[in-house]
Amino acid sequence: MNRSCWAIVALTIHCLTNSVSAQSTKTTAQKLDEYLTVAADIHRFNGTVLIAQKGATLLQKGYGWRNESSKTPNDTNSIYQLGSITKTFTGAAILQLQEEKKLSVKDKLSKYLPDYPNGDQITIEQLFAHTSGIYDYKAVLYSKDSLEFTRPVTKERVLATFKDKPLTNKPGKQVNYTNSGYFLLGLIIEKVTQKPFETVIREQFLNPLQLTRTGFDFINLKRPDRTTGYTYWKDSVLVAVRPLDSTAAYAAGGMYSSVGDLYRWAQAIRTNQFFKPASQALSFTPIKPGNWGYGWGVNYFVNHKKLVFQNGNLPGFATFFVLIPEDEVVLIMLANVDDTSDMTTLEPMLKDLLFITYGMPYQLPVSFKTVRVSEAILQQYAGKYQLDPKRILAITLDQNRLFLQVTGQERFEIFPSSETDFFLKAVNAQLTFQKDTSGRVTQVVVHQNGDLVAKRL
Repeated sequence: MNRSCWAIVALTIHCLTNSVSAQSTKTTAQKLDEYLTVAADIHRFNGTVLIAQKGATLLQKGYGWRNESSKTPNDTNSIYQLGSITKTFTGAAILQLQEEKKLSVKDKLSKYLPDYPNGDQITIEQLFAHTSGIYDYKAVLYSKDSLEFTRPVTKERVLATFKDKPLTNKPGKQVNYTNSGYFLLGLIIEKVTQKPFETVIREQFLNPLQLTRTGFDFINLKRPDRTTGYTYWKDSVLVAVRPLDSTAAYAAGGMYSSVGDLYRWAQAIRTNQFFKPASQALSFTPIKPGNWGYGWGVNYFVNHKKLVFQNGNLPGFATFFVLIPEDEVVLIMLANVDDTSDMTTLEPMLKDLLFITYGMPYQLPVSFKTVRVSEAILQQYAGKYQLDPKRILAITLDQNRLFLQVTGQERFEIFPSSETDFFLKAVNAQLTFQKDTSGRVTQVVVHQNGDLVAKRL
């Protein structure tokens, strides 16, 4: 179940510093493993990663614990709940049905679900684009009633969580991410095929590809490779959580898999094994006004290369699935610690892993442990610092919290690891404030793929 749109095109890391990392004799695979080993050692990552380029696997390895209490380590066979990566299968099933002329993405929702409110105003395409205006039922899954959804629930019960909610926007006019749209897509697939959604996905994709570690009923999965999902309580204590039932997440996020199975799925998509090239192109094309396609988010990486992705967020699990088709790059991160803690958010690490894969500057991850700093000390750092002739780094104090903003960019909070050292959680970067002999703050050093000194104005 995806939490937000990933805007990887906004690479703040390169806007803070133009420095270049030192030459290294390590291979790309060694750098990737070193990075993830450090991340695991400081409890930033716990899971399995696969990174491939042009058909060659650069890294496929597990880190941390599959089960912390028994000290069973994660490995390449570990199985995780996927969350919104499920949407890539849902999108492929709809595109197959469109090729078979059994439906059209331009069809109205009311054609298949005639009793759904405002169904005559909403198209299948808008369900994919997250422009339907339908309330996102994920909020209910994380509410005080969430325990109900750790057991099998009926489709009628899930529909009741959002069906009668008012639209958040006029259909087609605004992007408001909603898992409810994909729940409805699952119902449409069942209506058209006259088969359960799970059966369609198995017959069309899982069985032909022999994806034996991929399925739906994670809670009742009786395999030693099944991971236990965790969350960090107060960023310090690892606590096992009860996973959502697949009937609740359904076509929006109800599947489980391993990195190896997902890599085979990625290769099948890339080679158009299940549908025509035109459908693949459609899948990877954003639907205006947003950047969501048919099961995938669409953005761009270096040299304007198309990057398509899905990321999932469920209690106990966080996942990322990234393809850069032009370079045949696949990056899969499956974690059995959720990202409700800033400490375990995958996105900054995912960006660094892409930088390593492309031979770009990167920085090893750091611990996100914070210390308490008095407001009087924080106030000393507020001001403007010259990064270069065209860019200013502005430090502001707001309710005893420090923020930085580089010219032309959004504002980010910075967190103290000492009285002079701070770090960002949005990207892998640190700052050190420095004083002269009189005790006045005169400059800040930005540590990010090297050091850049910004003098105080």
